[in-house]
Amino acid sequence: MVIHDSRRFRRFTQVALSASVLAVAAAWTPAARGAATLCGSVVTDDLTLDQDLTCPADGLIVGADGVRIDLDGHSITGAGAGVGISVTGHAGVTIFGDGTIATFRTAVQIGESRDVVIKDTVLAENVDGVDVMQGSRGITIKANEFDTNSVRGVMLRSGVTDVEVKNNTFTGNRIGMLVNGPTNAIVKANFISSSLLAGIRVGPTATDNLLLDNVIIANPAGIEFVITAGASATGNTVQDNHVTANTCGLKGPTAGNTFRGNLVTANVTDFCA
Repeated sequence: MVIHDSRRFRRFTQVALSASVLAVAAAWTPAARGAATLCGSVVTDDLTLDQDLTCPADGLIVGADGVRIDLDGHSITGAGAGVGISVTGHAGVTIFGDGTIATFRTAVQIGESRDVVIKDTVLAENVDGVDVMQGSRGITIKANEFDTNSVRGVMLRSGVTDVEVKNNTFTGNRIGMLVNGPTNAIVKANFISSSLLAGIRVGPTATDNLLLDNVIIANPAGIEFVITAGASATGNTVQDNHVTANTCGLKGPTAGNTFRGNLVTANVTDFCA
């Protein structure tokens, strides 16, 4: 009888141990990998960070369409160089999760990609927060915080179309947003303050873009249309923005663009060349 119970106990133990091993193996998925192993890695599956990540060069490189990167409240911190998260040649990527990407050359860089969403993220103390590069379209940047990036919070380059930048907060960046040369971009309902040069700067090749319902306050220039080689932007619409308490509210040549419903008031100079 004792022998029978002993064998039954051993069989029970083996079954229980096997089940435990399978459970651990099932839990070890790409979405739960330890962040310490991820610097410079190519991400091809959905990923949720489970700890902060500190990288000497690049952070994460998106390597497939449809990838979702959930920061889950954690940070990806660089050493002043590299890219925090790069997306090149992919579609349907989402970066989110109430986390922080800080102290990289570029926090998030998007090139030749479409339908990428960046939301609910703090991008701080980088050179550039988000850089949307040539060949990208259908990019959404919403509900983020851009703080003290040393060149630009958001950069929209030439050859970029159908971008929406909305409901973000920009504070203390050199330039809050550079709408350098995109077409069909919507810049809507952002709060931009305390920039070192300009809240929104519009480059000479930007056309068919809409700047709508933004609050732009306490910058050297609120909205600035820059001149390059004697040319400046045309074909853009600036509507229902509140531009106040800046050194210059609206700066630069504005001919060829449409302005309606803007409140440009209480600046040191409301309009300047």
